[in-house]
Amino acid sequence: MSNKTNTKKSKNLVSAGVFIALYFVVFLVIGCCCMPLPPLYLCMSSLIALVAAPVYLMLLNKAPMHGPVFIAAMLPCLFLLLQGNIWVVAVTGVIAGILAEIIAGAGNFRNHKLNVLSYAFFSQNLLGGFLPIWIMRDYYFADTLERGMSADFCNTLEAMTPIWVLYLMIAGTVVFALIGCVIGKRMFKKHFEKAGMV
Repeated sequence: MSNKTNTKKSKNLVSAGVFIALYFVVFLVIGCCCMPLPPLYLCMSSLIALVAAPVYLMLLNKAPMHGPVFIAAMLPCLFLLLQGNIWVVAVTGVIAGILAEIIAGAGNFRNHKLNVLSYAFFSQNLLGGFLPIWIMRDYYFADTLERGMSADFCNTLEAMTPIWVLYLMIAGTVVFALIGCVIGKRMFKKHFEKAGMV
């Protein structure tokens, strides 16, 4: 019994590593595509939430345990910190990761509705990368310019970001996360279940 338990745990950990890595790849690819253009930059978290939803649901399905969700939430935040981003990104990563873990864990990671709600909170993990646009405005644009972005990028972004854009970003990320979960569920039924992956 102990060997079976250890084997299952090992498989779960391997699966967790695979899907955490996939989520990070989604983050990198979409981030690189969005970064140069201010309108796309502001849509980045929503687009990641949309595309990464099936990956998140698979993570919960293949590794139903505490830990992987928090790691997945924090990994891109730590990457952004290493790239010179403001520390706020780590705070939102921690909060989003913990809340997502608690909500999904309440249903033993098997309740689809709770998993979707969990993802809605999880998808706000990158919010801290954008919050300084509004809460540390002068510092943010000076720091962004110093880190190599063009003055044109900074000026355009500043002009596009009245306070209501922050609320729109938060709401948009939730909406796209929910849409992504609907798409993910359909993918499971059409492809993954037939292939025996879930």
